[in-house]
Amino acid sequence: MTGQRITVLSVVFTLIALIVFLCVLTFFRISKPASKLRKEATRYEQYKKNFDSMLSFMNLSEVKELRVMVNDYHVEVAQKFGVGGLIDETAVIKAVEDGKLIHLSETRFWRIKELKDSLPYVTPDTFKLLQLIGEKFQENLKKNNLPLYRFTISSVLRTDEGQKRLTRKNRNATKNTSSHQFGTSVDILFKEFDYTGEDNFTFNFLKRYGHRPELKKKEFDEMGILYAQRLKTILGRTLLDLQREGKCYVIYEIRQPVFHVTVAAKF
Repeated sequence: MTGQRITVLSVVFTLIALIVFLCVLTFFRISKPASKLRKEATRYEQYKKNFDSMLSFMNLSEVKELRVMVNDYHVEVAQKFGVGGLIDETAVIKAVEDGKLIHLSETRFWRIKELKDSLPYVTPDTFKLLQLIGEKFQENLKKNNLPLYRFTISSVLRTDEGQKRLTRKNRNATKNTSSHQFGTSVDILFKEFDYTGEDNFTFNFLKRYGHRPELKKKEFDEMGILYAQRLKTILGRTLLDLQREGKCYVIYEIRQPVFHVTVAAKF
């Protein structure tokens, strides 16, 4: 009898623990993110006023500073911190197997536009830099009392063969060595931003339930388009701060709507 009682109690405690676990999981994955995002939606009109009240453009000295580190500097640090000999996709796969490159997928800090002339792989240090950019960018959005957005990456790793193909069809592409060939550089579009969550729970909830009208995801995305210039200014200043700290080099491109960013330090 005693043994049976212990077995029954064990089953009861296991069931209680499972129920508690499911309740906690539901709270963090559904209830709490939903509450946070609904609260953010109520601030929509105030956020719009905050956007209207801020300056749209970086000053000339900031723009100039974002164009000081020209391509040669980027290639120099790319050769130092990146992976050489990435002739084709076979070489890229080998570098991934060796742990020199990692796959780049979307996060709450960035989305990846359809890649036509590059591959979604970066060095581990470049990945950590992108995380840092995302964290600092969203911190600066909060300081300006603005909703959270993630930036858009439009170009990542180019193999040697890919770089040659690109130069044949795009006159804006450098005909010399590019830092994109070492897994250390990305191009960040400064005209496309996506409304996001402040943590992985809210981000994943928004991805799954963003169609719900009470969350206003569509309205926030449209706000990101309307105020893209102001978001660009905050992102540009974020990158400038990190360049001043020696974390990265940045080129504020003239012919393309991107910030070309290269990792410039070990992380």
